Amino acid sequence: MSFINSQSQAWDSAHWEFSLVFEDLQDEDLWRRADPRLLSVGEIVCHMVHAQTTYATKLDPASAIDSPLNRAEARYYLSNVDQPFSGDLSVEDVAREFDRVQKAVKAVFLQCDKERDAPLEFDGPGRTFGEFADYMVFHVAYHTGQAFSVRHLMGHKTNDN
Repeated sequence: MSFINSQSQAWDSAHWEFSLVFEDLQDEDLWRRADPRLLSVGEIVCHMVHAQTTYATKLDPASAIDSPLNRAEARYYLSNVDQPFSGDLSVEDVAREFDRVQKAVKAVFLQCDKERDAPLEFDGPGRTFGEFADYMVFHVAYHTGQAFSVRHLMGHKTNDN
């Protein structure tokens, strides 16, 4: 059984919850920062896509999940906080691409035959594949709160997050 099976439902729930950040978000606010030291919603999405595709490639080098949202400068907050970036995609395009990528990445994870307690064979969050799976779900949940905070600071009325 795949190490992510134990987190499969949590993975889906975390990504669904993040998808709510796009509700009523206007294109002009996708790449706008609420504060110079806070990433935009678009930058946060790029960070998540970069992390997911990077780890999918570590699990399966042949996976090659390509995305215009996979931006090297988004790899870590300190990599781009002083150099904001934006993209040409609309909110709808980013939401659709984020959903496509997370499903492709989850498929790579589900194909991995490692058990939860197997040692992680590459540099990543956690020491075991199970800890790694737990972290990948946590990562989405963490950035969901961050993205909603950005929206709140811009004065947006959001759903009940």
